[in-house]
Amino acid sequence: MKSIFKILAKKTLRIRVFVAIILFTSSPFSSAQNLEKIGGKEMVKVSGGVAFNTITYFSSGIAFPSREPFTWYASGNVNVSILDVSLPFSYTYSNQGGKFTQPFNRTSLNPTYKWIKSTIGLTTMSFSPYTLSGHLFLGAGVDMTPGKWKISVMAGRLNKAVGYSALDDNLNQISFGRFGYGLKVGYENKGFGGTIILFKAKDNPSSIPFIPLNSTIKPQDNFVMSIGGKASLFKNLFLETEYALSALTQNLNDPVASEETSSLSFLNPLVNANTTTDFFQAYKASLKYQMKWMNIGINYEHIDPGYKTLGGYYFNNDLNNYTVSPSFTLLNKKLNIGANTGFQRNNLAGDKAATTSRWVGSINASFVPNQKLVFSGTYSNFSTFTKNRPATDPFYFVAADTMNFYQLTQSASAMTSYNFGKSENKNVLQMMYNFQQSTSLSGNILDAGAFGTGIETGVAGIPMNIHCANFAYSKQIKSISASLTFATNVNRTISVNSINTFIGPTVNFQKSLFQKKSTLALGSTYNRQYSNDALMSNVFNHRISFTYSPKFEKENVGKMNLSLNANWIQKLALSSMNPDIQEMNIFVNLNYSF
Repeated sequence: MKSIFKILAKKTLRIRVFVAIILFTSSPFSSAQNLEKIGGKEMVKVSGGVAFNTITYFSSGIAFPSREPFTWYASGNVNVSILDVSLPFSYTYSNQGGKFTQPFNRTSLNPTYKWIKSTIGLTTMSFSPYTLSGHLFLGAGVDMTPGKWKISVMAGRLNKAVGYSALDDNLNQISFGRFGYGLKVGYENKGFGGTIILFKAKDNPSSIPFIPLNSTIKPQDNFVMSIGGKASLFKNLFLETEYALSALTQNLNDPVASEETSSLSFLNPLVNANTTTDFFQAYKASLKYQMKWMNIGINYEHIDPGYKTLGGYYFNNDLNNYTVSPSFTLLNKKLNIGANTGFQRNNLAGDKAATTSRWVGSINASFVPNQKLVFSGTYSNFSTFTKNRPATDPFYFVAADTMNFYQLTQSASAMTSYNFGKSENKNVLQMMYNFQQSTSLSGNILDAGAFGTGIETGVAGIPMNIHCANFAYSKQIKSISASLTFATNVNRTISVNSINTFIGPTVNFQKSLFQKKSTLALGSTYNRQYSNDALMSNVFNHRISFTYSPKFEKENVGKMNLSLNANWIQKLALSSMNPDIQEMNIFVNLNYSF
């Protein structure tokens, strides 16, 4: 009898598992189903929590307070996970109303099994930046990683057909139904690898029964092919490349066949070509050289003007990118230096009204001579030069056509810290400085580079310099589980007609209580603002916070956290004609999670 009951119990469990699988493979949840957990202890998990928060506000000297005197809100959430399928439920309620959310309006399913991951429903996939790149589609996709292979397949509806409605006058919203499918196959072994991507998308010309005469929408067709690879040329030299070709037909209804596809006859079965078909190229290459003390990378990228595919919403095009990124580790790893610089230019065909060149560069360094002393610094440079092409019409002259634009932004920072004292009473001194300069010029600028312009006449610009400095001293006292910090901040902004300065000290104290289950923190900051040496504001900011996180005997019971925070702002009047302004905010937060 016992054996019979065991057999019945096993069958009942199998039936339940089978029903669960049927339910979750047919449900519209956006999660991943891990079929390997069937019958295990982690097959079903439940988690969640509740929270209650209040904000109390007091003010004086303000005619129109910035918030309500008292606000509260409560929230809760429960998450049920079955085979890694997450069913989150949440609810919020406050003195301004409530809201309940549940997951049943989600529209994708993601079952997984070992090295197979799939997605069904409304989802996205990405093959590469030049092919399929994050486009939403309704269909199915699979990612497989058997051994050293990586295979991805997708098929689905990219765009839903939207017809014209005279009542809604949705001229800008109409679209053809678009279907797409793609394949990506990659292989990698011991530093060598290759990838092939094929993607096809096509509009259905008959999916819209009526097209208004004033509409410019046309049914399109697109085929994209990409080939990429990586190789270890020598022991420390690595090469990585990608080439993409996009054949885009702008109007499938054009009856005239294209003669340009004769040289690309191998693409004819996949390209619906006519006189509106254009071919675009994009390619990039990366060369990296690695050693124990040095790494250097050289990158080049080219994207044809007008490059696009129907597998993405936006593509950068019409540009050449050059970047170099060396880094060095010296003096037994005590000195680290890294740099990154690049140049970008557009208007490759020379047919646009303006050509833009961009220089980007940065360098950072850190030096740690010993365990007590640290030095670090950074510098970055970003410049943009836009050169307009003068109009060629002798009877039409616009003065703005002779104006070119140059913008330069430079920033530099330096930091040093020194720690001293015994382990029971550690002391840290830290100094930081940051400088930023921004310059915008316009006029008859002949040429420009990364750090400035060439010979120019009639140039007008608005420079701005920002200086920030901070000095801080902190002390840790382990005997009482406390720390004390003193700091001073200075911020100075210099423009053409004004100099604004913020300066003031800060003090913070923090201590652990109740066997480190709670923390008490106190702090005050005083700031004075000057504008052209005239005092503009006098502000005190006082803070106090208390947190308490008790631990239950059994960890599976959950966690609780209580926090109390208060912030008191005093804006002192600059004259007897104005009142002092005071504001206080008190925050109470209580959370429980399981």
